[in-house]
Amino acid sequence: MQWNALPKDKKGDAYVQASSLDEFWSHKFLESIGKTLTAIEFRQEFRSIDINTDKRMGLIEYCIWEYKVDVKTMLQRPQGGGGGEVQKAQELLDQVASAFTAAQDALDQATKTAAEAERSKVAAIESEKKAKEAAESAAKTAEASAQKAAEAAAAAAEQQAAVDDLKAQEDAHAAKTKELEAKAEAGGVSGMKAKNELAQHLAEDPLPLRKAKITATAAAKKTEKAKQSAEAAAQAAAEAKAKADAAAASAENDRLSAEKAAAAAKSDQEAAEAAVQEGQKKLAEAEAFLEEQKAKGTGQTHGTFWWLDRELKERKDHMPKTGSAKLLF
Repeated sequence: MQWNALPKDKKGDAYVQASSLDEFWSHKFLESIGKTLTAIEFRQEFRSIDINTDKRMGLIEYCIWEYKVDVKTMLQRPQGGGGGEVQKAQELLDQVASAFTAAQDALDQATKTAAEAERSKVAAIESEKKAKEAAESAAKTAEASAQKAAEAAAAAAEQQAAVDDLKAQEDAHAAKTKELEAKAEAGGVSGMKAKNELAQHLAEDPLPLRKAKITATAAAKKTEKAKQSAEAAAQAAAEAKAKADAAAASAENDRLSAEKAAAAAKSDQEAAEAAVQEGQKKLAEAEAFLEEQKAKGTGQTHGTFWWLDRELKERKDHMPKTGSAKLLF
Protein backbone atom coordinates (compact mmCIF):
# COMPACT_ATOMS: atom_id res chain seq x y z
CA MET A 1 0.00 0.00 0.00
CA GLN A 2 2.85 2.35 0.80
CA TRP A 3 4.58 1.53 -2.48
CA ASN A 4 1.41 2.09 -4.49
CA ALA A 5 0.80 5.40 -2.72
CA LEU A 6 4.17 6.81 -3.73
CA PRO A 7 4.27 9.13 -6.74
CA LYS A 8 6.19 7.81 -9.73
CA ASP A 9 9.10 10.21 -9.24
CA LYS A 10 9.66 8.81 -5.73
CA LYS A 11 9.85 5.18 -6.90
CA GLY A 12 13.53 5.28 -7.70
CA ASP A 13 16.26 2.66 -7.46
CA ALA A 14 16.97 3.69 -3.86
CA TYR A 15 13.56 2.52 -2.67
CA VAL A 16 13.05 -1.23 -2.25
CA GLN A 17 9.45 -2.34 -2.22
CA ALA A 18 8.25 -3.87 1.10
CA SER A 19 11.57 -3.56 2.93
CA SER A 20 10.16 -1.28 5.63
CA LEU A 21 7.40 1.23 6.36
CA ASP A 22 7.73 4.92 7.11
CA GLU A 23 6.08 6.51 10.16
CA PHE A 24 2.78 7.23 8.44
CA TRP A 25 2.36 3.74 7.03
CA SER A 26 3.69 2.18 10.24
CA HIS A 27 0.86 3.97 12.02
CA LYS A 28 -1.60 2.68 9.38
CA PHE A 29 -0.27 -0.87 9.77
CA LEU A 30 -0.81 -0.88 13.52
CA GLU A 31 -4.35 0.39 13.02
CA SER A 32 -5.02 -2.37 10.45
CA ILE A 33 -4.15 -5.09 12.99
CA GLY A 34 -6.24 -3.58 15.77
CA LYS A 35 -3.54 -1.60 17.57
CA THR A 36 -5.08 1.84 17.16
CA LEU A 37 -3.01 4.62 18.78
CA THR A 38 -3.31 8.37 18.92
CA ALA A 39 -0.59 10.37 17.21
CA ILE A 40 1.12 11.07 20.54
CA GLU A 41 0.86 7.43 21.67
CA PHE A 42 2.22 6.26 18.35
CA ARG A 43 5.27 8.54 18.54
CA GLN A 44 6.07 7.19 21.99
CA GLU A 45 5.73 3.58 20.85
CA PHE A 46 7.57 4.23 17.61
CA ARG A 47 10.67 5.21 19.57
CA SER A 48 10.69 1.65 20.95
CA ILE A 49 9.94 0.11 17.57
CA ASP A 50 12.54 2.02 15.54
CA ILE A 51 15.64 0.29 16.94
CA ASN A 52 18.09 1.66 14.37
CA THR A 53 16.48 5.14 14.49
CA ASP A 54 16.04 5.41 10.73
CA LYS A 55 12.40 6.56 11.19
CA ARG A 56 11.18 3.41 9.51
CA MET A 57 9.75 0.13 10.80
CA GLY A 58 11.10 -3.16 9.46
CA LEU A 59 9.41 -6.52 10.03
CA ILE A 60 12.03 -7.67 12.53
CA GLU A 61 11.70 -4.41 14.45
CA TYR A 62 7.95 -4.88 14.65
CA CYS A 63 8.31 -8.50 15.85
CA ILE A 64 10.85 -7.52 18.52
CA TRP A 65 8.45 -4.83 19.77
CA GLU A 66 5.33 -7.01 19.51
CA TYR A 67 6.78 -10.08 21.27
CA LYS A 68 8.80 -8.06 23.83
CA VAL A 69 12.21 -9.55 22.94
CA ASP A 70 15.44 -7.59 23.10
CA VAL A 71 17.84 -7.68 20.17
CA LYS A 72 20.68 -9.34 22.06
CA THR A 73 18.45 -12.23 23.19
CA MET A 74 17.07 -12.63 19.71
CA LEU A 75 20.54 -12.77 18.13
CA GLN A 76 21.83 -15.25 20.70
CA ARG A 77 18.76 -17.48 20.67
CA PRO A 78 19.52 -20.70 18.75
CA GLN A 79 16.93 -21.98 16.31
CA GLY A 80 16.39 -25.41 14.83
CA GLY A 81 17.59 -26.03 11.35
CA GLY A 82 16.95 -28.90 9.02
CA GLY A 83 18.86 -31.41 11.15
CA GLY A 84 17.77 -34.96 11.87
CA GLU A 85 16.09 -34.23 15.21
CA VAL A 86 14.02 -31.41 13.78
CA GLN A 87 13.16 -33.58 10.81
CA LYS A 88 12.02 -36.22 13.25
CA ALA A 89 9.78 -33.66 14.98
CA GLN A 90 8.28 -32.75 11.62
CA GLU A 91 7.71 -36.42 10.81
CA LEU A 92 5.99 -36.93 14.17
CA LEU A 93 3.65 -34.05 13.44
CA ASP A 94 2.92 -35.42 9.96
CA GLN A 95 2.12 -38.82 11.49
CA VAL A 96 -0.25 -37.14 13.94
CA ALA A 97 -2.02 -35.36 11.08
CA SER A 98 -2.46 -38.60 9.14
CA ALA A 99 -3.54 -40.51 12.24
CA PHE A 100 -6.13 -37.87 13.15
CA THR A 101 -7.56 -37.74 9.66
CA ALA A 102 -8.03 -41.50 9.57
CA ALA A 103 -9.27 -41.63 13.17
CA GLN A 104 -11.76 -38.84 12.63
CA ASP A 105 -13.17 -40.44 9.49
CA ALA A 106 -13.44 -43.80 11.25
CA LEU A 107 -15.00 -42.22 14.34
CA ASP A 108 -17.57 -40.24 12.34
CA GLN A 109 -18.57 -43.32 10.36
CA ALA A 110 -18.64 -45.54 13.44
CA THR A 111 -20.75 -43.01 15.35
CA LYS A 112 -23.21 -42.78 12.47
CA THR A 113 -23.34 -46.58 12.09
CA ALA A 114 -23.80 -47.06 15.84
CA ALA A 115 -26.70 -44.58 15.90
CA GLU A 116 -28.38 -46.29 12.93
CA ALA A 117 -27.81 -49.73 14.44
CA GLU A 118 -29.30 -48.61 17.76
CA ARG A 119 -32.37 -47.23 15.99
CA SER A 120 -32.74 -50.52 14.08
CA LYS A 121 -32.41 -52.48 17.32
CA VAL A 122 -35.10 -50.41 19.05
CA ALA A 123 -37.40 -50.81 16.03
CA ALA A 124 -36.72 -54.58 15.92
CA ILE A 125 -37.50 -54.95 19.64
CA GLU A 126 -40.78 -53.08 19.18
CA SER A 127 -41.62 -55.15 16.10
CA GLU A 128 -40.87 -58.39 17.97
CA LYS A 129 -43.05 -57.26 20.88
CA LYS A 130 -45.99 -56.55 18.57
CA ALA A 131 -45.47 -59.81 16.65
CA LYS A 132 -45.46 -61.85 19.87
CA GLU A 133 -48.56 -60.08 21.11
CA ALA A 134 -50.26 -60.84 17.79
CA ALA A 135 -49.12 -64.50 18.05
CA GLU A 136 -50.50 -64.78 21.59
CA SER A 137 -53.81 -63.24 20.48
CA ALA A 138 -53.96 -65.61 17.49
CA ALA A 139 -53.23 -68.57 19.77
CA LYS A 140 -56.10 -67.60 22.07
CA THR A 141 -58.43 -67.15 19.10
CA ALA A 142 -57.37 -70.52 17.66
CA GLU A 143 -57.90 -72.21 21.02
CA ALA A 144 -61.35 -70.66 21.42
CA SER A 145 -62.27 -71.59 17.83
CA ALA A 146 -61.08 -75.15 18.35
CA GLN A 147 -63.15 -75.37 21.53
CA LYS A 148 -66.25 -74.10 19.71
CA ALA A 149 -65.61 -76.53 16.87
CA ALA A 150 -65.34 -79.41 19.35
CA GLU A 151 -68.56 -78.36 21.10
CA ALA A 152 -70.34 -78.01 17.74
CA ALA A 153 -69.09 -81.46 16.68
CA ALA A 154 -70.32 -82.99 19.95
CA ALA A 155 -73.71 -81.30 19.53
CA ALA A 156 -73.95 -82.53 15.93
CA ALA A 157 -73.09 -86.06 17.01
CA GLU A 158 -75.69 -85.95 19.76
CA GLN A 159 -78.34 -84.59 17.36
CA GLN A 160 -77.49 -87.21 14.78
CA ALA A 161 -77.79 -89.91 17.44
CA ALA A 162 -81.31 -88.68 18.21
CA VAL A 163 -82.20 -88.80 14.50
CA ASP A 164 -80.79 -92.28 14.21
CA ASP A 165 -82.80 -93.41 17.25
CA LEU A 166 -86.04 -92.02 15.82
CA LYS A 167 -85.31 -93.66 12.47
CA ALA A 168 -84.69 -96.94 14.25
CA GLN A 169 -88.06 -96.63 15.99
CA GLU A 170 -89.74 -95.84 12.65
CA ASP A 171 -88.03 -98.81 10.99
CA ALA A 172 -89.10 -101.08 13.87
CA HIS A 173 -92.72 -99.90 13.51
CA ALA A 174 -92.68 -100.61 9.77
CA ALA A 175 -91.05 -104.01 10.30
CA LYS A 176 -93.67 -105.01 12.86
CA THR A 177 -96.44 -103.92 10.48
CA LYS A 178 -94.99 -106.06 7.73
CA GLU A 179 -94.57 -109.01 10.06
CA LEU A 180 -98.19 -108.87 11.31
CA GLU A 181 -99.48 -108.49 7.77
CA ALA A 182 -97.65 -111.67 6.77
CA LYS A 183 -99.07 -113.61 9.73
CA ALA A 184 -102.62 -112.34 9.07
CA GLU A 185 -102.48 -113.62 5.51
CA ALA A 186 -101.60 -117.10 6.75
CA GLY A 187 -105.14 -117.62 8.13
CA GLY A 188 -106.30 -119.80 11.01
CA VAL A 189 -106.30 -118.88 14.65
CA SER A 190 -102.83 -117.36 14.39
CA GLY A 191 -103.92 -115.35 11.42
CA MET A 192 -106.93 -113.99 13.25
CA LYS A 193 -104.79 -113.10 16.22
CA ALA A 194 -102.30 -111.40 13.92
CA LYS A 195 -105.15 -109.43 12.29
CA ASN A 196 -106.29 -108.17 15.68
CA GLU A 197 -102.70 -107.21 16.65
CA LEU A 198 -102.21 -105.56 13.24
CA ALA A 199 -105.39 -103.56 13.72
CA GLN A 200 -104.23 -102.42 17.15
CA HIS A 201 -100.75 -101.71 15.81
CA LEU A 202 -102.09 -99.61 12.92
CA ALA A 203 -104.46 -97.84 15.30
CA GLU A 204 -101.43 -96.38 17.04
CA ASP A 205 -100.73 -92.82 15.68
CA PRO A 206 -97.21 -92.70 14.12
CA LEU A 207 -97.51 -88.95 13.48
CA PRO A 208 -95.67 -87.81 16.64
CA LEU A 209 -92.80 -90.14 15.71
CA ARG A 210 -92.68 -88.77 12.17
CA LYS A 211 -92.85 -85.18 13.41
CA ALA A 212 -90.10 -85.86 15.93
CA LYS A 213 -88.00 -87.40 13.18
CA ILE A 214 -88.54 -84.41 10.88
CA THR A 215 -87.74 -81.95 13.69
CA ALA A 216 -84.66 -83.90 14.73
CA THR A 217 -83.46 -84.19 11.13
CA ALA A 218 -83.82 -80.43 10.60
CA ALA A 219 -82.00 -79.77 13.87
CA ALA A 220 -79.28 -82.22 12.85
CA LYS A 221 -78.76 -80.40 9.54
CA LYS A 222 -78.59 -77.05 11.32
CA THR A 223 -76.17 -78.44 13.87
CA GLU A 224 -74.02 -79.94 11.09
CA LYS A 225 -73.78 -76.57 9.37
CA ALA A 226 -72.81 -74.94 12.67
CA LYS A 227 -70.18 -77.66 13.12
CA GLN A 228 -68.77 -77.07 9.64
CA SER A 229 -68.68 -73.28 10.24
CA ALA A 230 -66.97 -73.79 13.57
CA GLU A 231 -64.43 -76.16 12.05
CA ALA A 232 -63.74 -73.69 9.22
CA ALA A 233 -63.26 -70.90 11.78
CA ALA A 234 -60.95 -73.14 13.79
CA GLN A 235 -58.93 -73.94 10.66
CA ALA A 236 -58.64 -70.25 9.77
CA ALA A 237 -57.64 -69.42 13.32
CA ALA A 238 -55.01 -72.17 13.27
CA GLU A 239 -53.59 -70.83 10.01
CA ALA A 240 -53.57 -67.30 11.42
CA LYS A 241 -51.77 -68.58 14.51
CA ALA A 242 -49.17 -70.34 12.34
CA LYS A 243 -48.56 -67.11 10.40
CA ALA A 244 -48.37 -65.08 13.60
CA ASP A 245 -45.91 -67.57 15.09
CA ALA A 246 -43.77 -67.37 11.92
CA ALA A 247 -43.90 -63.56 12.04
CA ALA A 248 -42.89 -63.60 15.71
CA ALA A 249 -39.99 -65.95 14.97
CA SER A 250 -38.88 -63.72 12.09
CA ALA A 251 -39.15 -60.62 14.28
CA GLU A 252 -37.07 -62.35 16.95
CA ASN A 253 -34.38 -63.17 14.37
CA ASP A 254 -34.45 -59.56 13.17
CA ARG A 255 -34.07 -58.37 16.74
CA LEU A 256 -31.11 -60.70 17.36
CA SER A 257 -29.49 -59.53 14.11
CA ALA A 258 -30.10 -55.89 15.03
CA GLU A 259 -28.58 -56.43 18.48
CA LYS A 260 -25.51 -58.06 16.91
CA ALA A 261 -25.19 -55.17 14.45
CA ALA A 262 -25.54 -52.66 17.29
CA ALA A 263 -22.89 -54.48 19.32
CA ALA A 264 -20.54 -54.57 16.32
CA ALA A 265 -21.12 -50.87 15.63
CA LYS A 266 -20.45 -50.08 19.29
CA SER A 267 -17.23 -52.06 19.09
CA ASP A 268 -16.21 -50.16 15.95
CA GLN A 269 -16.98 -46.88 17.67
CA GLU A 270 -14.87 -47.85 20.68
CA ALA A 271 -12.03 -48.87 18.36
CA ALA A 272 -12.27 -45.54 16.55
CA GLU A 273 -12.23 -43.64 19.84
CA ALA A 274 -9.21 -45.68 20.87
CA ALA A 275 -7.53 -44.62 17.62
CA VAL A 276 -8.30 -41.00 18.45
CA GLN A 277 -6.80 -41.41 21.90
CA GLU A 278 -3.74 -43.02 20.34
CA GLY A 279 -3.46 -40.00 18.05
CA GLN A 280 -3.66 -37.70 21.05
CA LYS A 281 -0.91 -39.69 22.70
CA LYS A 282 1.25 -39.28 19.60
CA LEU A 283 0.53 -35.57 19.62
CA ALA A 284 1.69 -35.35 23.23
CA GLU A 285 4.85 -37.26 22.30
CA ALA A 286 5.51 -34.94 19.38
CA GLU A 287 4.99 -31.91 21.61
CA ALA A 288 7.35 -33.29 24.27
CA PHE A 289 9.99 -34.10 21.65
CA LEU A 290 9.71 -30.63 20.14
CA GLU A 291 10.12 -28.99 23.56
CA GLU A 292 13.17 -31.16 24.19
CA GLN A 293 14.79 -30.06 20.93
CA LYS A 294 13.95 -26.42 21.61
CA ALA A 295 15.64 -26.73 24.99
CA LYS A 296 18.78 -28.12 23.33
CA GLY A 297 18.82 -25.16 20.93
CA THR A 298 20.96 -26.75 18.21
CA GLY A 299 20.75 -26.12 14.51
CA GLN A 300 20.60 -23.20 12.11
CA THR A 301 18.55 -20.08 12.64
CA HIS A 302 15.66 -20.44 10.21
CA GLY A 303 12.68 -20.11 12.55
CA THR A 304 12.00 -23.84 12.25
CA PHE A 305 10.82 -24.23 15.85
CA TRP A 306 8.41 -21.32 15.45
CA TRP A 307 6.96 -23.02 12.41
CA LEU A 308 6.71 -26.38 14.18
CA ASP A 309 5.01 -24.69 17.15
CA ARG A 310 2.51 -23.23 14.74
CA GLU A 311 1.88 -26.63 13.15
CA LEU A 312 1.50 -28.18 16.59
CA LYS A 313 -1.14 -25.60 17.51
CA GLU A 314 -3.00 -26.30 14.26
CA ARG A 315 -2.96 -30.03 14.97
CA LYS A 316 -4.53 -29.37 18.36
CA ASP A 317 -7.10 -26.99 16.88
CA HIS A 318 -8.16 -29.64 14.35
CA MET A 319 -8.23 -32.60 16.68
CA PRO A 320 -11.36 -34.79 16.56
CA LYS A 321 -14.09 -33.33 18.72
CA THR A 322 -16.53 -36.25 18.70
CA GLY A 323 -16.83 -39.33 20.88
CA SER A 324 -14.67 -39.57 24.00
CA ALA A 325 -11.96 -37.49 22.29
CA LYS A 326 -13.74 -34.25 23.19
CA LEU A 327 -13.19 -35.04 26.87
CA LEU A 328 -9.40 -35.19 26.60
CA PHE A 329 -8.49 -31.67 25.48
